[in-house]
Amino acid sequence: MLSKYLKKLCIAILVSSLAIVHTPFNVPAAQVVNTYFEANFSNFDSNLFESANWPNGNPFNCVWRPSQVSFSNGSMFLTLTRDDTGSGYPYKSGEYRTKAFFGYGYYEVKMKPAKNVGIVSSFFTYTGPSDNNPWDEIDIEFLGKDTTMVQFNWYKNGVGGNEYYHRLGFDASQDFHTYGFEWRPNYISYYVDGVKVYTGTRNIPSTPGKIMMNLWPGIGVDEWLGRFDGRTPITAEYKYIRYYPDGFPTATQTPTATPTPYQPPTPTPQSVVIGDLNYDNRVDSIDYAYLKMYLLGQIYDFPTPYDMQAADLNGDGKIDSIDYAYLKMYLLGFINKFPVQ
Repeated sequence: MLSKYLKKLCIAILVSSLAIVHTPFNVPAAQVVNTYFEANFSNFDSNLFESANWPNGNPFNCVWRPSQVSFSNGSMFLTLTRDDTGSGYPYKSGEYRTKAFFGYGYYEVKMKPAKNVGIVSSFFTYTGPSDNNPWDEIDIEFLGKDTTMVQFNWYKNGVGGNEYYHRLGFDASQDFHTYGFEWRPNYISYYVDGVKVYTGTRNIPSTPGKIMMNLWPGIGVDEWLGRFDGRTPITAEYKYIRYYPDGFPTATQTPTATPTPYQPPTPTPQSVVIGDLNYDNRVDSIDYAYLKMYLLGQIYDFPTPYDMQAADLNGDGKIDSIDYAYLKMYLLGFINKFPVQ
């Protein structure tokens, strides 16, 4: 299914007009935050953030303008409207980013994405050629055509192809929820409302990046986003972002800054049955059918809430034809357990 989105992977530069760092492939240590960081969006803080004021080019069918980033009642709003400034783009929208860079750790946002075919609401880290760095990026993206799911992805030196779609069990556009990722040298784990839902282990980025958020309509990527219908205004709303350098917060981890540490909800303990993709506590031909549909791109997720853990039968951090082969061997009786067990 990833082949549908190769066009996206060919974008050479996502962000331009940033201040140039003159040490190649290296963010100066003075610019990298290594302590707890929190921003509650009650107002624009020019010491910590900047609003983009330029276009990115395709597939972003808009120009970024500071006027499209606003603050009210403890929220930040990114708003997509028609553009009348003569920019050459039909729409204008908002992109908000930190001035500092952040490395390994746990990143979290509390947000409510926009709902409409053809658009993306995002939370991500990015650095690239405009910072005199390789293109390294870690994404949480909501496709407005279906806000009951979230897309995870990352790039290392411009190489992506790591898209994973997670079914949320709710419509993200209807209320605030927290979304985050823990970035480590050998893995990225994604979280929804404090619960880990996916882990990837291949081609992990390594360059510190800026924390960013934007809202944009696509052009030339209808297979991915659907065709934008031109409806405006459209708004995505953000409450806060947080960064924990020591990783996903625990009860014993206390931030060094003044805000109260975030205490994630404790998920109800349940056992994961490896290979049980439909959550019926057994491994059978129904699970085999679900895995086949997933690999053919007919579904993006499994009925079980433990997508990665249940379907990654060989423990290599991805779901592919190798897992499919192991499941087939198991059902035929050639093996009695999977490599990950």
